[in-house]
Amino acid sequence: MVGTVTISIEIELGWGMHDLETFSHLSRDRAAEERVLSDLLQACRRNGIQVTFDVVGHLLEESCDGVHPGPYPTGWWKNDPGTSRREHPLFYAPDLVEKIRSDSIDHEICTHTYSHVLADEVSDKTLNRDLTAARAAHEEQGLPSPESIVMPRHREVDYSILSDHGIDVIRTPIKKYNPEIKNPFQKYWWIATRNHPPCEIRLSQGLLETTCTPHPSLSSTILPSGQRRPSPYFRLLPRPVRERLHRRYLRDAIGLAAEEDEHVHLWTHLHNIANDSQWRAIKPTLDDLGRCQEQGDAEILRMCDLREVVE
Repeated sequence: MVGTVTISIEIELGWGMHDLETFSHLSRDRAAEERVLSDLLQACRRNGIQVTFDVVGHLLEESCDGVHPGPYPTGWWKNDPGTSRREHPLFYAPDLVEKIRSDSIDHEICTHTYSHVLADEVSDKTLNRDLTAARAAHEEQGLPSPESIVMPRHREVDYSILSDHGIDVIRTPIKKYNPEIKNPFQKYWWIATRNHPPCEIRLSQGLLETTCTPHPSLSSTILPSGQRRPSPYFRLLPRPVRERLHRRYLRDAIGLAAEEDEHVHLWTHLHNIANDSQWRAIKPTLDDLGRCQEQGDAEILRMCDLREVVE
């Protein structure tokens, strides 16, 4: 059996950090995110690559009044503008999802919950309400009910609740991934030069798990993340050097699948890659991956396709 590569990209925009009231990593009118999504879809078309997009359900709304009944924590919706896509495009993005759905490549649109709820900080009743809202948003947009999920911030969740909502596949982080490095300079050097580990596809409590690094891996921590600069420690290295390091990291990750028949799950947020530095490393990687698939050295599978690997 050849190795497999899964790419999943979180689309959360303003909802990703709304509980922390942090938005500086995003472009104000999401122009940068729209641009990189177009570039990404074009590269995927060119190379025949299918991607799983895990989307916060509220982004499927064209507008809302800011009132969302349910047992949510006090203040949970305080940053919901209660307007529309035209006024606040960071909180409403059905046009981005339509761009994905209408593409000639059959990408997966799965869920990242409706409002980016943190599963281990809310009641089961709240989580059920949020997942129900996410499924309803998919239905209203004519999308299939989501079969896969990525929990916001990879928080732990009761799998039986996910099963009740028709979820079969979940992305989950590799345990005990980070080495214990106390020296900060050594830690930063490890981050800059680390290799991507093999991932797993496994059954657990009725769901299929696809493991990944705890940190985004299609994008890099040592490069600008969206509109935010990296740590000053990383900026000690010239940007072209950091871009080459990430290019090597991605090339080696693909090598795990193409040469060692491993499973590799690359992931990021859409906003992470919305700058030229990230894209300069990712674009040739997608070309490499397309060639590997064409030559039969690796298979690219969406999250919803991974059951065929274990069945």
